[in-house]
Amino acid sequence: ASRTRSRSAACSRLLLRLPGLRAHVRRRRRPTSPGTFRERLLPHPRHLLREQLVRDGRPTVDSSYVGDERCHIPDFNVSSGLSLLPVNISAANANITFVYNCTLHRNASVLLSPPCARPTIGAYVPDGEGNAPPDVPRNCSSVSVPVRRSSFRNASEPAREYKRLIEEGFLLEWPPTAAECGACRERGGECRFVELAFQCICSDGRPCRNSRDTRGVIRIGTGIAAALLLLIILSALCLVIALHKRRKRTRSSSLAGLIADGTPLASLRKEFSMTGSPRTHIFTYEELDEATDGFSDARELGVGGFGTVYKGTLPDGSVVAVKRLYKNSYKSVEQFQNEVEILSRLRHRNLVTLYGCTSPRSSQDLLLVYEFVPNGTLADHLHGARASGPAAPPLPWPVRLAIAVETASALDYLHAVEPRQVVHRDVKTNNILLDEAFHVKVADFGLSRLFPAHATHVSTAPQGTPGYVDPMYHQCYQLTDKSDVYSFGVVLVELISSKPAVDMNRTGSDVNLANLAVHMIQRYEIDRLVDPRLGYRADAETKRTVDIVAEVAFRCLQPEQDVRPPISEVLATLREAHETGQAGCAKVMDDVALLKKSRDGSPDSVMHKWTSPSTTAHNSS
Repeated sequence: ASRTRSRSAACSRLLLRLPGLRAHVRRRRRPTSPGTFRERLLPHPRHLLREQLVRDGRPTVDSSYVGDERCHIPDFNVSSGLSLLPVNISAANANITFVYNCTLHRNASVLLSPPCARPTIGAYVPDGEGNAPPDVPRNCSSVSVPVRRSSFRNASEPAREYKRLIEEGFLLEWPPTAAECGACRERGGECRFVELAFQCICSDGRPCRNSRDTRGVIRIGTGIAAALLLLIILSALCLVIALHKRRKRTRSSSLAGLIADGTPLASLRKEFSMTGSPRTHIFTYEELDEATDGFSDARELGVGGFGTVYKGTLPDGSVVAVKRLYKNSYKSVEQFQNEVEILSRLRHRNLVTLYGCTSPRSSQDLLLVYEFVPNGTLADHLHGARASGPAAPPLPWPVRLAIAVETASALDYLHAVEPRQVVHRDVKTNNILLDEAFHVKVADFGLSRLFPAHATHVSTAPQGTPGYVDPMYHQCYQLTDKSDVYSFGVVLVELISSKPAVDMNRTGSDVNLANLAVHMIQRYEIDRLVDPRLGYRADAETKRTVDIVAEVAFRCLQPEQDVRPPISEVLATLREAHETGQAGCAKVMDDVALLKKSRDGSPDSVMHKWTSPSTTAHNSS
């Protein structure tokens, strides 16, 4: 009952000391939440009443009217009444805890001084861990009031001075958002917290445009930005889908064009259906998928610019090479057309044989089937994986010279074929395959071009492999058969030196092997260019034929196309050099036998004798 009377007599209000305003809690007859503000409008402090508060820049709460009139003992937790306000209790405060509804020992350290010295009421300042003194019973009720720590006069018994400490109030801190008040005042506005939100009020009483309380505007702006972002994303998605469909239609029309009546593929399909030989067969995708074990990685032979080559075994036991062209590439479609159109018309013992292909009308992939050439590429043997080691001695010079002759023979056949000349356009050691007897098979006609009858050149964008591309073709965009001659000149230098066409470990212009060779030959430094393992200095016949090949290479590498010899002249010179060296034929055969034993040969290379009706006798040799 006494407690009820005390509450009814209490003036349960908090006073916020701010300039020109005492915002307080109004007295209520039946308070339900002591210490809770009913007014929601709090001006931002421009200055504070006490000097130290002006220096601290923080407002203070006066809680001196908490409790009854005779003994100002708080009966509620003051800090809980501030939970809804946009302020924080400063860490510069300490808490005084009041205990009641229990019996204290008459000598307890927490007893208050008169007029509040009662055995049922005490006060203490918790220690650093928030613990009460040991003489405070555990069954006591308690309330806490924050006070300014700097107001303590008696550090040992601050609780006994509770009345003065409470009257001096405690410190509050504004949240970080209030830091914008300076900018608000510079614009002539007034800083306020309205509905617990910071707001800058202009002189006309309306929120300033830059006020943080322009939440509605912010929400609208955010919504508009989100809508625009969503619109951009949807537009980009629609564009991607449209481009994808367009490319798909283009690819479909390209494939449809390839198999339309009158096109090479259509006529090729008819030819394949009329002839039952393996070399003109239309394969199904399922056949080749089974032949390559589902295009297994273990069957992979190599990867090129337009597709991957796999080793396959047909149901009759024949071993083939299957090139799987990359999907969704018009370049792959062009290469497919080139290979089928050119290789289906031509046969030469030094050209790789095309057995057949899949039909774009019924197959999900573009697949080409060739004879399997088991001994790798010339590049492998000169400066690749097969070029060194005790189990892989270097290719002897007579074998290299024979490879040069056979490669020139294949190019001579292509350049002389009628009615339309063929320019390979990608002659390089990686496209020169070797069978088990080290005979040449020129492959990869994806970039090749059929010349119109009696045409001297074709104007087209330069294509090919760096280090092998004709500089005049690169400069003038004019492709001729002399472009193949230049590339073959690079191959001849590789045969002499065992060096790659491009090597970034070399310096300056010597990165390009063609430049390096021309400079050395001009300075009569062929001995520095030649692979020392070939016996250039030890064997007179080797030196003589190497010098001939170096001279031919030098002529092929001339920058002007008209100065280069035709491939027929190159072939004649190389054949003569090779034939005059046949005195060492027995040694050559011994070298070849040694090479066949040292490298894993294979009987899988298939040679078909076939005479093209469009070639002359000397071209098929």
